[in-house]
Amino acid sequence: LDGGIYHDMAAAMASNGALHIAENGGVEGAPALTKFLTVVQDGKAYPQYPSGYALLAAPFYIVFGVQGLMLMNALSFVASIWLVSKITQRFYGQKVAKWAATIFAIATFAPVYAFGIWPHMLALAVWLAAAYFALIAYFQEQRQQRWLYCALAGLLIGAGVNIRLDVFLVGLVLFFWMRLFSLPRDRISPLFLILGTAPGLLLAAWLNAQKFGAFTPFSYGRGAGGLDSTDQYTLLFIAMGSLMAVAWSVNLPVVWTMLRNKKAHLTVIIGLCAVGLFMSPAGVLLWRMMTGVYVLVFNLQAHDAYVQAGVERNEYGHLLFWGYPKKALIQSLPWAPLILLPLLGFFRGRQIQAVSLCLLSIAAPVAFYALNHWHGGGSYNMRYFFPALPFLAILAAAGLAEIMRDTRPTRQMLLMMLVGASILHIGLQEIGQANERFLAPAALYPQWVIAAALLIALAAISRRPSAYRCSAAVSLSLFALAYGLAVNFYEEVTHERTRFEQLDRARDISAPIASGALVITASPLSFLPAEANGAHVMAADDRTVEKAGEAARAFVDARRCVYFHNSYARDLVGPSFNRAMEPTPLWADSEKFSGDPRLAFFLAAGSPESCRF
Repeated sequence: LDGGIYHDMAAAMASNGALHIAENGGVEGAPALTKFLTVVQDGKAYPQYPSGYALLAAPFYIVFGVQGLMLMNALSFVASIWLVSKITQRFYGQKVAKWAATIFAIATFAPVYAFGIWPHMLALAVWLAAAYFALIAYFQEQRQQRWLYCALAGLLIGAGVNIRLDVFLVGLVLFFWMRLFSLPRDRISPLFLILGTAPGLLLAAWLNAQKFGAFTPFSYGRGAGGLDSTDQYTLLFIAMGSLMAVAWSVNLPVVWTMLRNKKAHLTVIIGLCAVGLFMSPAGVLLWRMMTGVYVLVFNLQAHDAYVQAGVERNEYGHLLFWGYPKKALIQSLPWAPLILLPLLGFFRGRQIQAVSLCLLSIAAPVAFYALNHWHGGGSYNMRYFFPALPFLAILAAAGLAEIMRDTRPTRQMLLMMLVGASILHIGLQEIGQANERFLAPAALYPQWVIAAALLIALAAISRRPSAYRCSAAVSLSLFALAYGLAVNFYEEVTHERTRFEQLDRARDISAPIASGALVITASPLSFLPAEANGAHVMAADDRTVEKAGEAARAFVDARRCVYFHNSYARDLVGPSFNRAMEPTPLWADSEKFSGDPRLAFFLAAGSPESCRF
């Protein structure tokens, strides 16, 4: 769904500089031809998502077409790898930087999104660039230079909100990092960070005013057809604003030091705060977040998911997306326990600035989306945790470097781990494909075992380090990284197979649809080829059924062809269309998908003969 809307956004901006993706198809009396995730304003269908993506993507689309959107994504991936290396190098040096960039590039699920039409990779590059400028500011001795880089970081954050709204989280991360860990005595630099966001936020507000009639940077429009809304985060915005005010006005490190010197007072205060938190309405919020963290980080199969196209449970209760088990964060990153070592070092006073920046960057998206247990919708991984991946990679690289001080892996060892992990993963997947009972367990639970074994090995090292334990931990770490790579490679191959199958089906479905015709469907992505040839598409569900019937009547009255895509659209929109339909379906010709109900169409009775195929 999202990929189709982002394609439409880029295409509309490239073709006529428009923010809207559809009007009424040039038919008098027809409403705006909406799709999922769109909002109607002044007779035009606008995407609910920020329009900054369209502004950046339009030149790529003009030159390269749809492949240009994939190219922009791939370039953003390259930029993100480079930024991961530069950020790590500032704190840990060149060796750890190479490991961090490598882990991010091959052992996270980032490469699975490198060639899609999604805003995540572009937004991540902006997030990392803002963090890098803030990091440069931290190392500046002159105040004016520090303020300049903070303002530049803020400028990127504001611009990033025009790509994905959750880029604002990096603003919170950098603000609290400055006040608590990096520049606690500098109250001016965080203000420059906030002021720097103003141009981008004003642009976002202006674009939303054009689209939704609301001058605010944080809006999906009223009545958006999406599965999420910014309205539910209003209280969270207020709470974060209040915390920022407290963090700015109070020198928290000094307060903490004063309390720590009086341990009895500190214990009482922490105890009262904990009791008050759990007994207040905030306690409900905290408990919901903790439950969400368990579901989204450790076991996504425990999610009580809503139903949407492609997201379903099989007969064994496994949560699948297009037949692939949906994974929680740890089920995508079996090497994640490597962050334990730098985390322990942090609590012992080592690398405070580096680890705190990483921890805040990991916690921000995890806590934010855990509030609603948002399982990522149309994706296999927890894509909303995308901003956490680079910082998990940085901490993992730091942990790996710590246990590899006396152990240097050879190329033969790396190759053995990669081959072993690949054979194990592919073998398990073949078992899962042969018997659906084992599909989800084979795809998800080995990561738990690997992560648990690595966690035990790292705990043993932290308690009593030895050459043998370090060697065992290095071997397990490399195997976990190799397993992550194997998961990515296998998924990319199988996902490309799914994409090509869907593309072939879409071509066959779209082939007989003539220019100027209207298709009423619950699967608008299947008609992108038809739209490229001049057809019009309107998505229909329970919320848009009346407007879909209205559009169908207007097109029929204008002697235009109207196709109800299979029996689902016919039965859904038929009552609001309130006119007779032909009982026998038309079938799009297809050798590969013959008999597939997605190739069936129904016409209104009395349609012109030219509408038949």
